[in-house]
Amino acid sequence: MKNVRLIALDMDGTLLKSDHRTISERNIEAIRRADRAGIRVCICTGRMLEDASEFIHRLKLPCSVIAGNGTRVSDGPLPEGKILLRRRFSPQDAHRVTDLLLPYGLTINALEDGRVSTYSPDGMQSYHLVRRGVVKGCYGEAAIRSAAERGVMKFYVAADSSSGSKADARIQKARAELRRELPHLQITSSAPGNLEIMPAGANKGTALAYMAQQLGLSSQEVMAMGDAQNDLSMLRYAYHSVAMANACGEVKAVCRYQTLSNDACGVAAMIERVLEEREDAAG
Repeated sequence: MKNVRLIALDMDGTLLKSDHRTISERNIEAIRRADRAGIRVCICTGRMLEDASEFIHRLKLPCSVIAGNGTRVSDGPLPEGKILLRRRFSPQDAHRVTDLLLPYGLTINALEDGRVSTYSPDGMQSYHLVRRGVVKGCYGEAAIRSAAERGVMKFYVAADSSSGSKADARIQKARAELRRELPHLQITSSAPGNLEIMPAGANKGTALAYMAQQLGLSSQEVMAMGDAQNDLSMLRYAYHSVAMANACGEVKAVCRYQTLSNDACGVAAMIERVLEEREDAAG
């Protein structure tokens, strides 16, 4: 691990505690120590860039950002960060995704820069970042259709209107139909009852490879840590792939290493190990 020069960290279930809001002081200090040692740290999340940016600013973390499951790559948090890569659906694909999802009675969120358009069967739901005032909200099928014309970066679909924490047969059926009808799209999940749908070629792995290339690094100089299905692409790319103790079985099966759980500061434990090995090698 002494040659690691870039560390990519998932947020929910990895860097954050299980409340999805807080991060331990040990994790914060480990990130700052890595930065002081010349190791770049990147937050690599399914969340929107605006959401990740607010988090990074609040904690004063020295991090670049991959957001929206690889649809946005930025050299730092907004507003000062420069967006290096944007990926969007074609209008045709975005409309087709909407057509396929509507019959299932799920909550559909179409994400753009600074805006989330939401369709929910009861017409009462709103995206959590809209409720917090981080991004603008628009509502109804017409809003989804307008977003499709402007350029959707990601669809976030949930059975329970929010986190999708509970499995739902409609999600599995919708996933199967989307994969059959639109096999070129990227489809994954961060919880049993949600779907995250991205344009062709957009995932955490391709975005992390792009960032490494911009830094002149190979995959053998990259470490990635994650816990869920939407982390698989970056864990397969990074030579130093790390599964959290709380990770799903699919993640553990592809990773070279395993660390402690998100609630037990598994991120810090692995960063500390990297720094110790570098110090021993310099020795």
